[in-house]
Amino acid sequence: MHKRTIYLTLVAALALPAAFAASAAAAPPKQLSVPATNPYWTVLNARSHKALRFGARVATCTFIPRASCVGLQLPGQNLSGAFIPFAALQAANLAGGSLAASTITHVNLRAANLKGVSFVGTAPVDANFAGAQMQNTALTFAGFTDADMRGVDLRGANLDFGAIVGADMRGADLRGMNVSDSDINGTDVRGAELRSANLSNADLSGAKLAGAQLKGAVFCNTLMPDGSIRASRKGLCPGQHSAPPPNAKPIIVPNGSPFFPAIYALQFGHQVPSGTQVRGCVIRAFTRCRGAHLRGADLQGGFLAYSDLRSSDLRAANLQLGDIAYADARGAHLDRIKLGGTSIVSADLRGASLTGASLSLAVAATADLRAANLTGADGRSSVLDSADLRASNLTGARFMQADLSAADLRGANLTRTNLSQTSLVGAKLTGANMTATILCNTIMPNGSIANPTRGACPGT
Repeated sequence: MHKRTIYLTLVAALALPAAFAASAAAAPPKQLSVPATNPYWTVLNARSHKALRFGARVATCTFIPRASCVGLQLPGQNLSGAFIPFAALQAANLAGGSLAASTITHVNLRAANLKGVSFVGTAPVDANFAGAQMQNTALTFAGFTDADMRGVDLRGANLDFGAIVGADMRGADLRGMNVSDSDINGTDVRGAELRSANLSNADLSGAKLAGAQLKGAVFCNTLMPDGSIRASRKGLCPGQHSAPPPNAKPIIVPNGSPFFPAIYALQFGHQVPSGTQVRGCVIRAFTRCRGAHLRGADLQGGFLAYSDLRSSDLRAANLQLGDIAYADARGAHLDRIKLGGTSIVSADLRGASLTGASLSLAVAATADLRAANLTGADGRSSVLDSADLRASNLTGARFMQADLSAADLRGANLTRTNLSQTSLVGAKLTGANMTATILCNTIMPNGSIANPTRGACPGT
């Protein structure tokens, strides 16, 4: 199975001289030129064109945490970059507009008109989209976790390189939807319409499909709910090579960017196909590799959702662009592991050691990290929304521009942790050690801004 990485085999040579493509282990360049054919281009472009500043007022709505804008009428409005966690927007009409690169976690958009809206680069956790009209929406690199999407209309939507994990999509209409290269782990799609949907390279492990209508759906290297592969195929699958926007220019990404590791891995690394055996461990969903010795192993893109990795040694392993959603990794040794762009949703990492781990762009929403050691970890632009971090150690960790909304940090050690431009809205901090914690434009649990500045924050 070749999810995520094989997409770039046709364009990797366009991004850098061929010499760089020889090995992902070679010294990385100072920067990458990301062409519009790379799916990361879409989210990079969205993040660089945000329309709303914090607290902006548009029509009758002030865009702040917990905003109450029920029935808001703003069709065609560019609301990209909006910061509205826990907002009430039921029955709103935002059709044809944009919420790209916005913080819309825990938002209520029940029965809203969202036709054609861009959700590129968003991470709605525990959000309510039940009954919403979301036809032809752009969902590239959007990550819906534990969302209520019952009866939602997603006909013609594009989820390419996105994720809908642990969501309730019973009775949803997904006809003609592009779900290629996307994660649908643990999602309930019973009774949903999936006719003519493109499921190429989709990860459906743990999903519930009973009663779903699948006539005409495209299967190609599709990881099924039981972890098996349907319609195995070498090379590109249908829908993997979409046309870039006309006249789009490459975006330069320096090697200090939190996006760099994942983009570099995507362009020049290689994926471990599902079913590959590495040191006695079969790399696939639901695998049982308790106590496995995988130190320094190249597991890029590995599908390990629902796996048993308890007490395993994955120190300095490469698991970028992979999937360990719902995995049991209690007590695992994950020091210096590379988890850039990896799905860690609802994984059990209690007591695990992740010192110096690379977590940039990782999605660890609702993960259990109680008593985990994250000393010196790089979690820039990661999503730990609703994660349980009680008694964890984040000493000296970098979590700038991360989403820790509704996270439980009670009793956590945040000594010298960099939380610049990070969302802590709804988080629990009772008993946390915040000695020398770096707060700069940090959104606090009550929605206020700690140490606001117009200049650059440390490490950003």
